[in-house]
Amino acid sequence: MTRIRILQGENRSEPDFNPHKSLVQNLFEREFFRQTAICSGLGLCGECRVRFFRIVPKPGDKDREFFSEQELEQGWRLACSHFPEAGAALEIPVEVSSEHFAWASEAEVSALGVDIGTTTLKWGFLHADEKLSLGTCLNPQMGAGSEIMSRLAYASRESAHFSLLQELMIKKIKSILLSVHEKEIPVVTAGNPAMIHILLGKDITGLLRHPYRLEVTGGKYYTLSGLDRQIFIPPLLSPFVGADISSGLGYLVHGQKPRFPFLFCDLGTNGEIVLGINKDEFYSTSVALGPALEGVGLRFGSPFGPKVASGFVLTPKGIEPKQKNWNSHVSGSGYLSLLSALSRLGIMDATGRFAVSRTPLSRTVDLRGNKVFIRDRFYLSGRDVEEILKVKAAFTLGIKLLLQKTSMSADRLAGIYLAGALGEHVELEDLDQLGFLPKGSMHKSRVLGNTSLKGALLTARERTVRNWVQALPDKVHSLALAGEPKYLSTEFFRHMRFEYV
Repeated sequence: MTRIRILQGENRSEPDFNPHKSLVQNLFEREFFRQTAICSGLGLCGECRVRFFRIVPKPGDKDREFFSEQELEQGWRLACSHFPEAGAALEIPVEVSSEHFAWASEAEVSALGVDIGTTTLKWGFLHADEKLSLGTCLNPQMGAGSEIMSRLAYASRESAHFSLLQELMIKKIKSILLSVHEKEIPVVTAGNPAMIHILLGKDITGLLRHPYRLEVTGGKYYTLSGLDRQIFIPPLLSPFVGADISSGLGYLVHGQKPRFPFLFCDLGTNGEIVLGINKDEFYSTSVALGPALEGVGLRFGSPFGPKVASGFVLTPKGIEPKQKNWNSHVSGSGYLSLLSALSRLGIMDATGRFAVSRTPLSRTVDLRGNKVFIRDRFYLSGRDVEEILKVKAAFTLGIKLLLQKTSMSADRLAGIYLAGALGEHVELEDLDQLGFLPKGSMHKSRVLGNTSLKGALLTARERTVRNWVQALPDKVHSLALAGEPKYLSTEFFRHMRFEYV
């Protein structure tokens, strides 16, 4: 083990670090970077910044991308790019808590719903007077991996890793439950299969490699370690379509009463797409999207917050963020909004490349090589565009496969419903401009917000909804993209365009 001196605000410590693990992973395991949305070693976000003041490592390429020469001379480095060295000393910026909880009513609580997302944890209390109080925080496991497969890989590497991730989530859920006095309220917890397996302490081997399988299928009550009450977990429909989707379908079918056939798309770090043919027949698939739509892994990306830009507008002065007091951070929907504006101005073409446009308004845009600058504090790089282009390709490829396998055409769909990271702040016009939606379908598309949480609350309150959700596994047919390697290899790059292919 290697001992390093750590300064953070007024706190001083000298923990032992494992020299074979990256500095950021060591820090996460010692309770640092628990409130920061880091990309966990991808070198894309620049949020794991630390300042060395003793035994300063030589700067690498990733360090040079995020820090000026003056900052490098001052000892600033990315913790994900370096390993512990004995005798080193460094400073970590004080983290600001991302937790938000606002009570909406003093009435007693009648139900609790929890949505465990890969990036964020959200919960809601339904009160007896029908008012709702909501809470949100960063998933405390984020430092172990910013998307599902890296999180699973970390958990599988050592039993202590798995235990840590399980303990972090149970501790958070326990704190939520302890915030109310009622002991017998129904609790429904939804999440993707990886989050549910870790929460319940179940074997994750079947989620790591082909042939994929579920160790736990949900659809019943479970007792969490250290909790004296049971929680209901909706069914897990396949190894990559989880309780968040069955919960969301419960909300959509019973809360919105849509016409069939429809597409239900929940887009976060993973993208789940469900085609509802009728009330007894559904087809599902999943696509790996990565954390970009959650605002993680992009140069100025961030989960949505008070000073985070969730959208941009075209003004006579150029492209401006909608948010006042903007702190130069941008959510996933904000990046989509910005790309949409650049596309409309002709500054970005369908392949994602920047080009000089001759339109009058485009002259207000500060284009410097492969970067577009806004207010000098923020820029959009070609690499950020590429990350979102990959998301778009995976999403539309999933839609195309689902429609083709069921002999369904997009024009026959009665509706398209969007949930997840895109379901709260995104504008349909931006998705349409960038080719996320089938041509001519914007008028029948709707954004529904966090359907997983809404469905969890509805399932907790209504026994009929819970019964319907429990019966879903017999009605849903899973179509795995992993079983279509030739289709994926030939089609993915064809979908790498900001237009619906």
